[in-house]
Amino acid sequence: MNSIARARQDVAWDLEGLNDTLDGASPETIVRWALAQNLSVVTSTSFSPQSAAMLHLTNKLGPGLPTLWIDSGFAPARTREFSRNLVRQLDLNLLTYRPQLTPLRCLRAIGAADTENLNEQQRAQLADLVKIEPFERALTALRPHIWLTGIRAEETSFRAQLRPASWDDRGILKLAPFLHSSEADIDRYLTRYGLPTGPVNVDPTKAAPHLECGLHTRRSAR
Repeated sequence: MNSIARARQDVAWDLEGLNDTLDGASPETIVRWALAQNLSVVTSTSFSPQSAAMLHLTNKLGPGLPTLWIDSGFAPARTREFSRNLVRQLDLNLLTYRPQLTPLRCLRAIGAADTENLNEQQRAQLADLVKIEPFERALTALRPHIWLTGIRAEETSFRAQLRPASWDDRGILKLAPFLHSSEADIDRYLTRYGLPTGPVNVDPTKAAPHLECGLHTRRSAR
C-alpha cells in the first residue's frame, strides 16, 4: 500500500453498507453524499462525448471542485476545442496534468513509430507513460479522500461488475454517480441542461473502446 493509502487509514467507511445505501441512488444523491463528508474530493474527466453531464453535475453541486484532466498529448484538436468550450461554459476548476515526455518520445520509449498497430504490451506501456504516471502525480499532489468518476457499467465488462463505491489501491474511495445510467439517460441529461456532446476519439492506449487502459482497474478489497 503506497503513501496515499497509508495517509487515508484514518478515514473508514463500511463499503458494503455504503453500497447498499448508494445502489439505486440518483447521480445527484451520490455526489451530494460525497460533498457532505467534508473531505477532499476531486472529479476527473477525459472529455469524452458525454462527459459534460458529469462535469455539469459535480460543478453544479460543488462549484470549484478540482477537475482532473490527464492530457496524454494524443488528444486531437477537436477534443481540445471541446474541452476549452466546456471549461468556459461550466466555469470548471480544471487541473491539467501531462506526461513527462512528449508524444513522440513516449512512442520511442515503447519502440513504436506511431499509434497504429500497437501490440498489447506497447499499449500498456503507453498507458503507464501518458495516463497512469500523470494521474498518480496528480493524486500525490492533491491527496483526495474521494474521487468522483463518470464511468458507467455498460462501457466495459470490468465496469459492469462494479458497485457505485469501491476502494482502489491508492486508498481513495472511488464513487461512480452515473454507473448505472445508460447512454440514453446521459443524452436526456445533456438535452435537459442544454449541454454539448463532444467528438468521438480513438484512445491509443486501448485496442478497442470496450477495453480498459488500467486507470480504473486498480482497486483494493480493503
